[in-house]
Amino acid sequence: MSAEARRQQALLAALQGGGLAALPPGALRGPRAGVLRGLQVYQANAGAAAQGALAAAFPTVAALVGDAAMAGLARAYWRAHPPQAGDLGAYGAQLPAFIAGSPTLADEPYLADSAALDWALHQAARAADEPPGAQQLERLGDTEPAVLRLQLRAGTALLRSRWPIVSIWQAHQAPAGAQQAGGFAAVREALRAGRGEDACVWREGWHARAAAVAPADALFTQALLDGRPLDAALDAAGSGFDFAGWLGEALRRDRIAAVVVVEGDKP
Repeated sequence: MSAEARRQQALLAALQGGGLAALPPGALRGPRAGVLRGLQVYQANAGAAAQGALAAAFPTVAALVGDAAMAGLARAYWRAHPPQAGDLGAYGAQLPAFIAGSPTLADEPYLADSAALDWALHQAARAADEPPGAQQLERLGDTEPAVLRLQLRAGTALLRSRWPIVSIWQAHQAPAGAQQAGGFAAVREALRAGRGEDACVWREGWHARAAAVAPADALFTQALLDGRPLDAALDAAGSGFDFAGWLGEALRRDRIAAVVVVEGDKP
């Protein structure tokens, strides 16, 4: 590695939290004190921007831990995982795993899964608009399930958790008052009972949505997201799965992008 490359690498490491004062000789050009002040201002601004981006992308996490703890979490995450692109709206993908590995957050074991739900909702809200086109729903009535795939809309995700993550999210979405108090009471009861929730996330119009779904619905949805044919997805869901009910809800919520005939098996 050339001397210039080493200098640039040292500067990047310092900006990302490695410590500006510990820069090796020659890493800075110009009066050291003045350059250090400039770098410190840049570092502070970059950290604040990342902190704001994380608070916006993870509102449930921010509400659960409070402003001061969220600021500390954001700073620690920024040092460990500095942004790699200019779009801070895409920053934060590794925060759920970062939380799961943090000993200081071990007393809130549901926090990592709540972060995963926040991120899925954030991604759904940012999902690209799909071009209009025929869904070909008539294929469901005239084509064998073995050669059909139901393609769900961009941003759809399925999360399985041993914690009531949808109830936690909904409680923090509710307006302050009796409705929110009831939501928190439901969360406490679910935590006491050890009830987890499977969360389906999708975009409906301009808004990201989440709902707790039954285990069979979760298995079916995950199979579709994995690209499995309709018959295999039905098998995964089990004999008690209500496909007609699932389909009616999916159509009402506009979750299906297209019904696709598997390539190579078209009639």
